[in-house]
Amino acid sequence: MKFKLVKVKTLFHSLFGIFLFVSMLPLIIWGIYFLRFLNHDEIRASALFIYIIFLLTVGLSLGAAYYLAKRLRNPLKQLKKSATEIARGNFSHKIYVNSDDEVGQVAKLFNYMTTELRRLNEMNLNEIITEKNKTKTIIKNIADGVIVTDPDNKIVIINSVAEKLFDIEENEAMNQPIDRFIDRKELLDLIAMAGDENVDHDNAVEISVIPRVHRKKLILQAKSALVISNEDASIGIVTVFRDVTREKEIDRMKTELVSMVAHELRSPLTSIAGFSELLLDPDLDKEQSNEYAEIILKESNRLSNLINKFLDISRIESGKSQVNKIPLDLGILVSNILEYNKAQADKKKIKVELDVPTGLPLVNVDKGMIEEVVLNLFSNAVKYSPEKRKIDISLKQEGDELIVAVKDQGYGISDEALPHIFNKFYRVTDNEEVRDIEGSGLGLSLAKEIVELHYGSIWVESELGKGSTFYFSLPVWDGSEQPSDLYEVENELAM
Repeated sequence: MKFKLVKVKTLFHSLFGIFLFVSMLPLIIWGIYFLRFLNHDEIRASALFIYIIFLLTVGLSLGAAYYLAKRLRNPLKQLKKSATEIARGNFSHKIYVNSDDEVGQVAKLFNYMTTELRRLNEMNLNEIITEKNKTKTIIKNIADGVIVTDPDNKIVIINSVAEKLFDIEENEAMNQPIDRFIDRKELLDLIAMAGDENVDHDNAVEISVIPRVHRKKLILQAKSALVISNEDASIGIVTVFRDVTREKEIDRMKTELVSMVAHELRSPLTSIAGFSELLLDPDLDKEQSNEYAEIILKESNRLSNLINKFLDISRIESGKSQVNKIPLDLGILVSNILEYNKAQADKKKIKVELDVPTGLPLVNVDKGMIEEVVLNLFSNAVKYSPEKRKIDISLKQEGDELIVAVKDQGYGISDEALPHIFNKFYRVTDNEEVRDIEGSGLGLSLAKEIVELHYGSIWVESELGKGSTFYFSLPVWDGSEQPSDLYEVENELAM
């Protein structure tokens, strides 16, 4: 093994050599003079004295040179050590120099510099920590799901919404590849393309998931964007997941509504147009003419009733309906409706019984609207019941509500149809006995809107083949809500 000796010339060696040379220079000059101009006898006589002086001078020169070199070297060594520590990010290092000369002043300035650097560093760290915590808090509490991945597609941030959507635990997902937890190809392709600045792509896709929390299908709109640093370098990709299930459902319902409206309007309009054309026949006799005119009038009334109900529902849903509330006896209102419309039941030989206990409190309602609800439920009970059956209508008080029940012995409603019975234009078609019964499909939907407008509720209990019972409840009037015109003003302001 070969060793290579390297001589390192330090500052201490340089200073020591300089000080020694300067201190020895007068002695060297004196020695030259002594040897050149004095004779040998004089030199021999004073040789001992000369040796003593020489050794003493050399010793003092060595000591002085060592002392001065060391005194200058130590503070410079401290400065070097401090500079190294600062370069490593340690701003708490301090130089201890006990002098007021130039070196001491440099050391003090160096200490001041490190103090300022430490203060600025702490300020920057606090700001960075504050901004990081602020960003993390915003992401954690945002209503949409958020996943942030680094350039290697590893998850660096995930909020609680995204955890629930994809059934991911944050502590398991951090710094792990995203494809380990999400295997949707369209989403992974979206994130990959978002990270490529040279590729033009659609930054949004729709995916469907079934989270364990919801246990139902959700439609998510995912958008990815590249995150760029100040140096235009890619530092990650942020992907936001927005739940658009409700919007998709509303779009679907709008499409179905337009289709149902068109279908419901087309049938009476076709009849009116067809029989109107027949009336133009000059050979038509009066009996046929009257028959066609009655059909046209019937279809026109049906069309008018359909449009009016649809407009009533639209006005209630948009908050543009005027509600003229007055305190009234609900039992008397129901009794009057049955008296005026009992002929409907008499045609089918249906027996109608009304049970109204005495002493029921008043309700503060719009008389015309509640009459519409009761008449609709009674008409449906008659319409969807075979001949020679029975309809029971009863009122009772439960707490601070009055409950009206309309019970028939009709065809009933299947379990599959019950959840949709109050939807607009919904018609029960799973029972052959009711398919040919005419109706707009808006009566129950309008009744629901009216009852809920009065802070009540409506529901149904039914068994196929055994009949149905429709209930609706209204809050009891406690005397606090007074004039109906005050309610009209409030309702108009709410529009």
